Amino acid sequence: MMLKSPIIAVVGGMNMDLVFEIERMPIEGESMDSTSLDYLPGGKGANTAVATYRASHDNATSADQSANLKPSAVKRNSRSGRAEDIRVFMNGAVGGDDYGTQLKTRLRENHVDTTGVLTEPEENSGTCIVLVNYVTGESRNVGQQGANLKYTPREPFRIENLAGKTKERPDLVITHLGIMVDVAKKVLETAKNSGVDTILNPSPTSFLTDATYENVTHLILNEQEAAELSNKTVEDFNDVKIRLATVQDFVKKGAKYVILTLASQGAYYATSEGDHGHVPAEPDIEPKDTTGAG
Repeated sequence: MMLKSPIIAVVGGMNMDLVFEIERMPIEGESMDSTSLDYLPGGKGANTAVATYRASHDNATSADQSANLKPSAVKRNSRSGRAEDIRVFMNGAVGGDDYGTQLKTRLRENHVDTTGVLTEPEENSGTCIVLVNYVTGESRNVGQQGANLKYTPREPFRIENLAGKTKERPDLVITHLGIMVDVAKKVLETAKNSGVDTILNPSPTSFLTDATYENVTHLILNEQEAAELSNKTVEDFNDVKIRLATVQDFVKKGAKYVILTLASQGAYYATSEGDHGHVPAEPDIEPKDTTGAG
């Protein structure tokens, strides 16, 4: 019996990140020089797509050390059902500029199918300025969404359109709010109606109704996002009881599984089956850049 390779569809934003390394964050009105500047293809959606492929394939580095290796060249065994067979499809929009070309090329080099990435000729590609304190690893960023806000699926009511030209039903859909919120909501609704599991990272945060949470299988959010969506402060999450109550509240709203990430303190989780608890972080990890770490 032939088994199809699992499909993960990512729907989200794509940005060119301009990453400046600095020794400290500037104060208001201050100008300072950076120690370095890197142009890094990124964005929450694109980063998720690449991370998903790498996490599900052994030794999956950028283009398997070859910039000429295309996704179709990756060896797969359709009978095995192994994680290495997973196919990743990116869905989003870029502008008609050089950044747009570079963003799509980088995804293809990392074995991500880009047939679902639309080009908006009159728009700029999403761009993000990232300031990274090279001493602490902490960062701040300012983004301009550009073409990301123009994205809408070609066929919003057909979940198969998120799997490129294959027209197969995805096994999992991952999205966030770096595209128009109404589009993200429709993607989640279509997936739920099609019996497809979803992951939502509600970033950047936006008010969501219970009807949207009910379409979410896995809700993954950090303290800042949880605070904004639950009318709390980040400081509130120093209280263990509030951490637990918050993840349980999101389950009550309709999400099936909820994970609250706490950086070096690990994560809290709750499920619709009533399970809950704390998972410690891996010890002795030194972050280089926490931008988009979720």
